[in-house]
Amino acid sequence: MSYYDEDFKLAEVISFLKNRDYSSFDFRREYTANDALISIKDTDALLTICNVPDNMIPEQTVIQVIDVLEHLDECIEQASDWLTSHEFELGLQHIKNDWKPGEAWVRRVKAFCEEKESIRDRMKKRYTVSEICFRWDDDFWPPSVINEYWRGPEPPKGADVFFIDFCHRDCDSGFRFMFLCEDRRLYKFIIHIL
Repeated sequence: MSYYDEDFKLAEVISFLKNRDYSSFDFRREYTANDALISIKDTDALLTICNVPDNMIPEQTVIQVIDVLEHLDECIEQASDWLTSHEFELGLQHIKNDWKPGEAWVRRVKAFCEEKESIRDRMKKRYTVSEICFRWDDDFWPPSVINEYWRGPEPPKGADVFFIDFCHRDCDSGFRFMFLCEDRRLYKFIIHIL
């Protein structure tokens, strides 16, 4: 489902950015007073670049956005791996809490561990990328946060970061995965209600 009248392929969006052609971007208030938005057809995601003065995306940001978009599959894979591990851990905890130790418990744990790849497939079917956002102020977050999980140290204040939002296909829950622009390292994910 498109957010706007026209969607562009990921390669087209990268080309627009490389050519510094912002004519296909929609400049308006989304998170900040002036944001640049464009809908990406390949992922059905909205690309948002916040705090864009005078409808011109700052050069350093353009370079970062191009780098991330050229490696978007890797970023999504990092997020999918973490989401799969998270769901796996929850499922394993459920078995440990609801089953009594014994042979049946051991068989169930082994069977569940063998299902990890199918958990990954279910995650990919259940969640879709809904937004990729740059230059967003990490201090702003709606009160719908359920939980946060950290991987590694918190980035220094003012570091260039971006997030990728995943939404659930069948309900109003989502995950926000926070990355450092510098090395596209995933450092936090947030579970929230959309």
